[in-house]
Amino acid sequence: MEPADFEARAAELLGAGAHGYFAGGAGDELTLRDNVEAWRRIALAPRVLVDVSERDTSVTVLGRRRPHPFVVAPMAYQRSAHEDAEIGTARAAAATGSTFVLSSQTSTDPRAVAAAGGAADRWMQLYVFRDRGLTDDLVQAAREGSFEALVITVDFPFGGWRDRDRRSGYVVDHAPYVQLSGTPLTPAERHAMHDPTLTWDDIAGFGEASGLPIVLKGVLGPADAERAVQVGAAGIVVSNHGGRQLDTVLSGAAALPAVVDAVAGRIDVLVDGGVRRGWDAAKALALGADAVMVGRPVLWGLACEGSDGARRVLEQLVTEFDSTLGLLGCPRAEDLDASYVVAPA
Repeated sequence: MEPADFEARAAELLGAGAHGYFAGGAGDELTLRDNVEAWRRIALAPRVLVDVSERDTSVTVLGRRRPHPFVVAPMAYQRSAHEDAEIGTARAAAATGSTFVLSSQTSTDPRAVAAAGGAADRWMQLYVFRDRGLTDDLVQAAREGSFEALVITVDFPFGGWRDRDRRSGYVVDHAPYVQLSGTPLTPAERHAMHDPTLTWDDIAGFGEASGLPIVLKGVLGPADAERAVQVGAAGIVVSNHGGRQLDTVLSGAAALPAVVDAVAGRIDVLVDGGVRRGWDAAKALALGADAVMVGRPVLWGLACEGSDGARRVLEQLVTEFDSTLGLLGCPRAEDLDASYVVAPA
């Protein structure tokens, strides 16, 4: 199946409530749709008569060489998609050389996920909760599971206005690990767990407490990118939370160039939102990103075929990216620059 086939099949398998939760966005879902369309509006500018018999898809992120730029984005409640859950996705990431980011709202103990992923690259996404004991537990789990970095989501002081979930009344039918209880919570109860008082002054403390590099996910503007540099972040993710928080904000593709300019190579820049094909990743790297996060396509693969489906989606993305490098006349991923794309006027 192609990526679009996985998505259509997942909608049938999951039912309206669960599918709406995973697929939906905030408000009228304008940003949700623009995340995808923004990459499509950017044209590729190939060069010809270049020796592309051998291609190098590798990139360097957080000081380590990675075989390709795809990072599996943190996604909550994966057991609602398939019984393989986070362990299945972690195994798919490991099999494809993809860095895996485990959500704070995992439905599986982080230590079990780490064991399943073996020596594969893995990061822990961190929500900061009102109950800092829950957050501390996740940091401890990250240390025990040899997670490489903490990805602190900074665009979720509380939940966005999500019409699909309000209409469906969908409630996740299992408790995530972080609740440390067996009682599922309503969306309002889950969102109330988040700490809206979190500020820049808190960030450095998480790095000190964990001993891990900090990546800030949810940056859309150059001023915040500069603040991230100043507080000692190792990287940022240009992200609008998959269009799930505030509608009508910039897409990742649109926000990326100004953030890259502000950072000026001092820390790593990743981008997410709407990456659906290998050529989208090539466009992101050409605009200055060091790597891309991919979420929903991997989840649709998981929903359809468990770990095998997630793996197939990642394999196709990597294969498409490799092919794109060849057809662009740019055999090394790290040589991609703005000359390989034409952005809309």
